[in-house]
Amino acid sequence: MKLFNLLLGRFTVSKLVALTLTAVFMYGFCQMLHSRMRAMQQAEIHPPSTHLRPVRHLSKVTTVVFRQFEEFENDIADSVQTLVTALPNIPIVILCQSKQYPPFQFSVSNETLRNVRVVSLELKLDASPRDLNPLTHILTEYVMIVPDSIRVTRRSLQIPSNSKELKNHPIAIGVGNSRLVCQQVTWNYADWTLQYTKEAGKLCDAVSGQHALIIKTSLLQSLPQPFAFPFPEALYLQTAVKNVKIFMSDGKIGAGRSVLKTPASKQKVSRRMRDYRVALYKQLGVKAVIREDGRVQWYGCKRETQRCFPPVQGTPSYVLAGRNLPPCCRRNIRRTAAHVLRSLLQAGARCWLETTSLLGAVTQGDILPWAEYAEIGIHASDLTRVSWLQRGGADADGFVWERATKGHYYRVAYSATNRVYVLVLPFTAKNGTMWPADWVMAHQREFPERHLHPLAQIQFAGRQAPAPNDARAFLDLKLGIGAVEKCNKIGAKLLYP
Repeated sequence: MKLFNLLLGRFTVSKLVALTLTAVFMYGFCQMLHSRMRAMQQAEIHPPSTHLRPVRHLSKVTTVVFRQFEEFENDIADSVQTLVTALPNIPIVILCQSKQYPPFQFSVSNETLRNVRVVSLELKLDASPRDLNPLTHILTEYVMIVPDSIRVTRRSLQIPSNSKELKNHPIAIGVGNSRLVCQQVTWNYADWTLQYTKEAGKLCDAVSGQHALIIKTSLLQSLPQPFAFPFPEALYLQTAVKNVKIFMSDGKIGAGRSVLKTPASKQKVSRRMRDYRVALYKQLGVKAVIREDGRVQWYGCKRETQRCFPPVQGTPSYVLAGRNLPPCCRRNIRRTAAHVLRSLLQAGARCWLETTSLLGAVTQGDILPWAEYAEIGIHASDLTRVSWLQRGGADADGFVWERATKGHYYRVAYSATNRVYVLVLPFTAKNGTMWPADWVMAHQREFPERHLHPLAQIQFAGRQAPAPNDARAFLDLKLGIGAVEKCNKIGAKLLYP
């Protein structure tokens, strides 16, 4: 009080108020500065709250899916048990083609198996599209697709879900002592051909060998049929088209007991996988598969089956689809052309490669990729030398010789069932000009006889074949100036505009 009276005596009221406000402001400023300094010290000691979030492990955000097993003999029950023991809360989905029989040796009503679901993909008339979609039963960020007969521990699945590899690629993990092979996949849609080659490295288009696959659920949702058979071959074809690379890990998952012990059961599985593969390739239009060792496996037409394309009305169906002639049909035309040329030459007939076949020989040394047949010209006066052109029918090698119902020309089919063919076109010499002998084709016309005197030889489908002596001039006459250059530039549009 004495201090107040003393101050009041020395200061006016207004000065005293100003002094008080200044003191309050300084005190507040000091408190704020102190708080900021303390926050900066804490920031140096502790990381931001986002970095404090614990790393999630794969087992926390993953559903395990069984897809590769045989209903008549499997190790699913013990494989599920090892997963439940190691990770009691991890969701498990078992995908079956139909209602499992014999039933698995466990009950999903068991409390310890509360997270296990057995899903049948069998078509039911009262089912909804969601019921038949396997992804409906997967609610986690990741999926781990495992083969039959595995043994896991909790530690084997402790992969951080924010690891670099898992963020960027699906991860393949070997099972037991299986040797994984990294493959590159080339899908040539235009040529109906699928090619596999070995890839040295960790990033692959496909992986062969028994393995588990860790993959994002969102990626599976972007694929047309992620769980199609044969699995995982069908899956890798779909990811390869999207240019998704698989990371081949060095890790391992334990293997369970061996299954398919008898030769009969192994043969049964082999036949089933072959049927699945044939069905898949038929659906995709795969006619030839080139394996890593260079072997070619054919899935197209044979002598005993029909050809791969329907009767042509104007433009072939495969050309309209943006494809070339199926390679199996092309191979069969090659065989037929070689047989016809050999038969004609052995009979002493004067023959040569005609328009489209000559164009293929000049540009590629082979049949044109999109040609539906081969063409061979022959002197009409030499027809009587070839007995099969006279009598027709199937020869000793199964090729069928027949005369066209409209026009004086001939067709030789690969077989009575497979109707890919070679045309034999007679030309008649008149006053130095070769004229079509009573038949008409859109791109065929007369030409000077000098093109055949003498005949030349040209590479065609792996062998030498007779041909006009000035092939480019001959083709310019038949197909227009610059036929070879146009063919290289526009392809099938040269004949099928």
